[in-house]
Amino acid sequence: MKKIAILYNLNRQQFEYEAEFDSNATIRCIYDALKNNYKVYNIEADKNFSWIKTILKLKPDLVFNVCEGFYGPARESVYGAILEQINQNYSGPDSTNMLICHNKFLTKNILKEVVNTPKGYIIKNLDGLNNATSILYPAIVKLNSEGSSIGMSEKSIVYNYKDLYNQVDYLLSNYKRAVLVEEFIDGKDISMAYIEGIGALGPCEVDSQSLFYDYEMKTTKDNTVNIFGLDGNFSELKDKVNKIAEILDIKGYAKIDFRYKNNKYYLIEVNSQVSFHPQGEFMTCAYKEDYSFNDIINHIVKNALQCTKKINSIGWYIHNGKIDR
Repeated sequence: MKKIAILYNLNRQQFEYEAEFDSNATIRCIYDALKNNYKVYNIEADKNFSWIKTILKLKPDLVFNVCEGFYGPARESVYGAILEQINQNYSGPDSTNMLICHNKFLTKNILKEVVNTPKGYIIKNLDGLNNATSILYPAIVKLNSEGSSIGMSEKSIVYNYKDLYNQVDYLLSNYKRAVLVEEFIDGKDISMAYIEGIGALGPCEVDSQSLFYDYEMKTTKDNTVNIFGLDGNFSELKDKVNKIAEILDIKGYAKIDFRYKNNKYYLIEVNSQVSFHPQGEFMTCAYKEDYSFNDIINHIVKNALQCTKKINSIGWYIHNGKIDR
């Protein structure tokens, strides 16, 4: 029986950065989905990186990697990069996927010729606001390389320069990293799942009873959020998602978030590392297509066992030696 190691960061609800981490309940669901077909081991990836020795000693056939990391714009990609260095096969996006997709501004600039994207700017210091002269209000202010809406609240939507300045100052002062300022698309939150070997699944809608799905809604008020699959013909949107995955050379899976307004889908971000929460967006998209939780988890593992590591992962799809968009 093949050995599968679930590698994860555990959310103990002690620190803000843990909002991205998995709960014991989610890890248990993944474990239960795999235990009848594999010998499964749970390994917490804590800050001291002792998990590397554990992996080297265990020598699993596959690491089911759901790590998010603790700090910095490359935090998600660290675990994949280390697993690659020790020649360990793992599931999910590779280190390049995670590094690129964690950078919202870069990802949208790569994809802007194939999907609608909000106009935006990267601000590295307050002087950078002088270059963002054509910002249309309302605008939304967020950390460029972050997830779970960390650092975001109702103040993140700004309607004038004073509010913009104050919110950019707040993020730069408290998080010490680049800020993304972009036009706010006042529409519905729509998510799609992409799974290698299956393709695009969904969509689902996130109704947070708020202007946007902010940090509070994703943490302390998550019980007020309604996530549900949408009925209808979404073949065009699925084609778009499959194209996005192709251009970004996605390995394993991803969750793609849009804002829907005036019959247009605007790309908000591509989540290369996803949450497998049984009631989250990624799994809700799968349920809409009649896949169960166990179906998805076992497909990901089976696919990863067959397709080991990419020889090249460069963030662009190359066809006949040329960049194909």
